[in-house]
Amino acid sequence: MLQFRRPISDCHIHLFDPEKIQECFDMVETCGYDHWTFLGCTLIGSRALTQNLMGALLKLKGQGRALAYASFHYDGMQLPDGENLRAQIEMFDKMGYDGIKMLDGKPGIRKRLNRRLDDPAYDLMFDYAAKRQFPILYHINDPMEFWHADLLPQWAVGKGNFYGDGTFPKKLEIDQETFGFLRKHPNLKLCIPHFFFISDQHGLCCEMLDRYPNLYFDITPGWEMFENFAKDVELWRDFFRDYSHKILYGTDTFSDHWQQTVDCLQRVLETKEEFTAFEEHCRGLDLPDAVLDDIYHNNYYKFNSLGKPLDVRAVLTYADTLYAKAKGLPEEALITADIDFFKEEIARYL
Repeated sequence: MLQFRRPISDCHIHLFDPEKIQECFDMVETCGYDHWTFLGCTLIGSRALTQNLMGALLKLKGQGRALAYASFHYDGMQLPDGENLRAQIEMFDKMGYDGIKMLDGKPGIRKRLNRRLDDPAYDLMFDYAAKRQFPILYHINDPMEFWHADLLPQWAVGKGNFYGDGTFPKKLEIDQETFGFLRKHPNLKLCIPHFFFISDQHGLCCEMLDRYPNLYFDITPGWEMFENFAKDVELWRDFFRDYSHKILYGTDTFSDHWQQTVDCLQRVLETKEEFTAFEEHCRGLDLPDAVLDDIYHNNYYKFNSLGKPLDVRAVLTYADTLYAKAKGLPEEALITADIDFFKEEIARYL
């Protein structure tokens, strides 16, 4: 793996197995990150109920270098009402979490919730986030290829990533719903990861980042993004120069292939090499140092506030509420054991 030649922080890290916590910290040290953000994902499965506790523990163990974004609880996979969502974001903010991770815009979850992304139920929560400038990293949509069986990447086959059977909302629908809530809440401090999956629409990328003052994209792969950049390297190199102040570095790790992901990202940003990453053809953008400084480092500190303390007692009180949420879930025994583990580890920081 190449050595980064600039200070760097990662806005987009996941971890799901408590037994791999040390491996995650080892990865962070290997990459040389100044700071990094864990993103909770409570919506991805029953054991994910404890994701916010994972974030709390990582933040505490990180000793100021790790930030934790909480994720909402949607009991029974139903979108809560507006008051409930607003109460949740206020609770996580006051508890000491650093932001919110949302997955409602991922097509499979959008299908299960069956509510538009600009539904009024979100408005009170978004109002709170905008007023407090409490950051949200919001996964919205997926690559266009996922709606077309003949274009679906081989790695995605059989993983539930095909959305073209007529039962999922179309990509354009989800795009329009996104524009809807942005029009209502134009000052949200919002990062849409994976370049909002619109790297095939240069003009729309420019329009969105111009229109909304606190909107950012991150460059976390989807590798189709970098294949699109490779089709016109000069155009996109100019884009990165013009919008370097609105792009965050992220990797979507911790994963079993994090080293390959980080290496490919660096090659895209820092070299002129041509190579294949996860079936996609990539060409390096060879970005100037000033642009890399923004993407790797400066924007992380514009988007996030550092030094926010975690209220450990409040987190432990919150942890106790999760036992009831685990009742009757397929992995109840495992979830209960996870809650017990996280409570014991978090309590060490009292």
